[in-house]
Amino acid sequence: MTVKNIEETAHKTYSSAQEMVGKSVKAWTELIAVSTDMAYEMVLKNWNYSRSIRSSAEQAIEDALNTQARFAREMMGVWKDYAESVSDIIGRTARKE
Repeated sequence: MTVKNIEETAHKTYSSAQEMVGKSVKAWTELIAVSTDMAYEMVLKNWNYSRSIRSSAEQAIEDALNTQARFAREMMGVWKDYAESVSDIIGRTARKE
């Protein structure tokens, strides 16, 4: 082998290795970009999901409190009517005697 053949073989081998390293770096760069995008997408989806659940829970608690307040008002009205009717019954019974 001549020096020129050795140089050509070395150059071809180096070029081939350089091309493989370039393709490998490009593949890793694309993988990192895609995985980063996926990670941010998952974080945003989880954030929106938890915000939706939190909003639903807050609405459910608000509805429950409004229902409880309405129930308490209605029961106080029933109790007031009952107390007045008991008072009337006692008053009528006391007058008869």
